[in-house]
Amino acid sequence: MTPPSGVLQGSYSHGLIAVSILISLLAAYTALDIVGRVSAAHGRARFIWIAGGAFAMGSGIWSMHYIGMLAFRLPIVVRYHWPTVGLSFLSAVFASSVALLLISRRHVNLAQTAAGSVAMGGGIAAMHYIGMAAMRLNATCSYTPGLVVLSVIFAVIISLVALQLSFRLRQQTAGQGRQKAMGALIMGTAIPVMHYTGMAAATFTVSSAPQNTAFTIDISEFGTVGVVIATGILLSLAMSASGIDRRFAAPSAALELERRYHHLVEAVEVILWRKNLDSSVFSFVNQEAETLLGYPLNDWLSQPWFWLERAHPDDRAMIAACYASAAESNEPQQFEHRMITAQGKICWLRTSIRTGNDPSQNRELYGVMVDISKRKRAQEAAATANRVKREFLNNMSHELRTPLNGVLGMAQLLSDLNLTAEQQEYLNVLTGSAESLLALIGDILDFSDLGAGVLQVDPVEFEPRAVLQSAVQMFAPAALQKGLHLSEKSAPEVPRVLVGDPLRVRQILLNLVGNAVKFTERGEVTAELFVEAEDSDTVQLCFAVRDTGIGIAPHKQSLIFEPFTQADGSSTRKFGGTGMGLAICRRSLVNMIEMLASDTEKKGLIEAFRVRPDCRGL
Repeated sequence: MTPPSGVLQGSYSHGLIAVSILISLLAAYTALDIVGRVSAAHGRARFIWIAGGAFAMGSGIWSMHYIGMLAFRLPIVVRYHWPTVGLSFLSAVFASSVALLLISRRHVNLAQTAAGSVAMGGGIAAMHYIGMAAMRLNATCSYTPGLVVLSVIFAVIISLVALQLSFRLRQQTAGQGRQKAMGALIMGTAIPVMHYTGMAAATFTVSSAPQNTAFTIDISEFGTVGVVIATGILLSLAMSASGIDRRFAAPSAALELERRYHHLVEAVEVILWRKNLDSSVFSFVNQEAETLLGYPLNDWLSQPWFWLERAHPDDRAMIAACYASAAESNEPQQFEHRMITAQGKICWLRTSIRTGNDPSQNRELYGVMVDISKRKRAQEAAATANRVKREFLNNMSHELRTPLNGVLGMAQLLSDLNLTAEQQEYLNVLTGSAESLLALIGDILDFSDLGAGVLQVDPVEFEPRAVLQSAVQMFAPAALQKGLHLSEKSAPEVPRVLVGDPLRVRQILLNLVGNAVKFTERGEVTAELFVEAEDSDTVQLCFAVRDTGIGIAPHKQSLIFEPFTQADGSSTRKFGGTGMGLAICRRSLVNMIEMLASDTEKKGLIEAFRVRPDCRGL
């Protein structure tokens, strides 16, 4: 096709195109190298790296652009307005500054990255078109709008890719050289795409209008070589400075990390120590050891078996055993023990020890010792308070039961006399009140003993069916008097003889069956026994008591196991009772499980003691 009349046909110097691409690759690699130093620097050093890096990166991008423009040859003389050239250079530096400022932030969200891409891409596009405006020639320049828009889009996309790569590679670690080279290749080849798209958008038409040549220069081949050499030197200096700074920053970073580690070790309010397994003295102990126990640190580091000799005599065997176990099995050990301080006081510590290897491949023991003296004192105070409470309740129980038994005895004697109906009614009220008070005293004492953990479990051989039958037979007269059908049944797979504590099981059953009979006006009460789980060593039995009584509202079911609590306050007046029965049942069950069951069984067994939705009672 023949170009329109007056349109100048340009050509490209392939050598200069190659040079511009090489400069772009070098500038991209330099940029990725600099962002690592910007990210690692702090304070004034960060500002210097941002300013210097922006100048170096901007110079590389601008040089690629101008070498690319010089590669475009027109059949007329082209001169360049150097103030406009300087403005295009500042645009390149601005785009680089935006990138480094954004990358220097600790955290950047998607919106900030997008805004930075637009600003950086806009700066690169401005550099290109301002540079094109610096051309002075006897021709007019016009642009194809579509290609101009496309070049700007390319600039923004290239900026977004560059920022993402910079974020990914700014934490410079070993093994990132290949990734950095690949990133530089992507960025270095993408930037010229934008440039040559913008060049393709320009059309030059011959013009007879005189050109203003003030402040213009004619760049010769010598000048082109000078620009290439100057850019190469500048980028090389930037990469050399980055390498030198990285080399000197590594030891400084290590020292800073060590300083922070030392500050952390000395700031914590626990004793930290380390010793070689082949040595009897500590190789390290922090200042808290002297603060807490009062012994100088030099004693810890110089006296053989210092820790063991300062331990309470009664705890030394246990400490030595845990030490040996950790050394032999390589398994962590944790235990509580007492230490004698320099002032002769007793200090309780929880110690955790484990083995490990130091860089010289020597096996070492690491220890953490936490002061638990306050917790131990609180536990001792609580145990003392429980003991005093239990002794008080035992004494009061004896003092109250003795006169009450006397009252009941005399009431029994009175009942054998010829009493009038009115006198007999008064006597029945007196007997009922005394029996209720005696039962309340017994329940409170039982609950106190359970809460104090003094429940004694006596595993013996017993017949579970017989225990269930005896508990049900206890309430047969009461059920008959109320017209209730009271029954019990046992599944055939229930073993005839088991080992457990029949007294505690019977105590729970008496409370459950007694409640069922008490709160059921008509219908039936059934006690069932079946096997819920079984393995080679143990059998898990389930006792279920069902009734057709008043039931328990769902929102009350979580409250009835609390002492002195009933589902309905009015029930106390109608049916009697102290509200202690279920609380005693649950506490007895918890105590037995704590003593007999494994850790994995405890939660499930305790949770199984609850109000079930498929029956009116328990």
